[in-house]
Amino acid sequence: MTFGSTRRVFLKTAATALACGLAGSALAQTTTADTELKPGQWLWYPERSLYGPVAIIVSLSDQLAFVYRNGVRIGVSTVSTGRQGFETPTGVFTIFKKEKMHHSKQYKNAPMPDSEFFFGGAALHAGGLPGYPSSHGCVHLPTSFASLVFGVTHNGTPVIVTKERSGIGSLSHSGLVMSENDLKQIETMTGHVVSKKLPVDTQGKGQGNFSLLVSAADRKIYGMKDGKIILQSDVQITNPNRPVGSHVYILQGFDPGRKNFDWLAVGMGTGHEDNIEQPKELAATERLVIPPDVYAKIAKNLHPGSAFMFTDLPAHPDTRTGTDFVIMRDGRSS
Repeated sequence: MTFGSTRRVFLKTAATALACGLAGSALAQTTTADTELKPGQWLWYPERSLYGPVAIIVSLSDQLAFVYRNGVRIGVSTVSTGRQGFETPTGVFTIFKKEKMHHSKQYKNAPMPDSEFFFGGAALHAGGLPGYPSSHGCVHLPTSFASLVFGVTHNGTPVIVTKERSGIGSLSHSGLVMSENDLKQIETMTGHVVSKKLPVDTQGKGQGNFSLLVSAADRKIYGMKDGKIILQSDVQITNPNRPVGSHVYILQGFDPGRKNFDWLAVGMGTGHEDNIEQPKELAATERLVIPPDVYAKIAKNLHPGSAFMFTDLPAHPDTRTGTDFVIMRDGRSS
């Protein structure tokens, strides 16, 4: 499977992905465990983590969406994803467009409240929740929950869609993609991360959101600002014949006292929220060898909330539609 073939398959249904149904009514928030939530029910507890980068993880098998802030789960909701023939694409995405009220031009101006687009016409938004996959590719959320999620995200917020549940955990490292000495020197010179704050929602306007993609297949690293490639370089992978897997890391910030970068690691499709193998995640990044001049370019653009994606798959230009540069993991789901 390649990005190109996955992309072509998905484009056959991208035109209809805009028609993701009318907004459904939301049930009241409950205190039920997520495994017992009924269609339309949701949980929201933002007081668990008041500040930090947000990540949204959608589990197709469970028909649930999880919202994490600073590595702590602050919300979970039932969802309805794409039905057979219009399956929601699996992969690692970032939100590239937000609209408080979007209307589908393809399907008779159908309303899509609190739309957050992450690939082509596929979006998170308020919609029908019959208890099974029913959309044309979007992720339907309860009305009230969709509004809450809309309020804590921004363009560039990661959206991770997997077949199974994915975990999330914290990592403290000298930089993941850079050597300890290099990063300390760069941080001393620029103070770049320390001086920057998390991005906020700017009503759909770009604000310099930076993300990284490393393709082990291509031996390339790509740096993207607001979805546009601003740097591209060759990289080396030690033990190149051994797979690296698929990894996602989200930068929390820089700790000046410990001289460490704090990251969140997403355990892709691990089956459980807490199943993060920290040594495995760190070992994957330590196989990267990046040219020194690229270190400096990355350092100047990193900010809290930056996403770093590392995959065995190739990164073909055909995977891009405008500003949504993605990692596809399963061609059968696109």
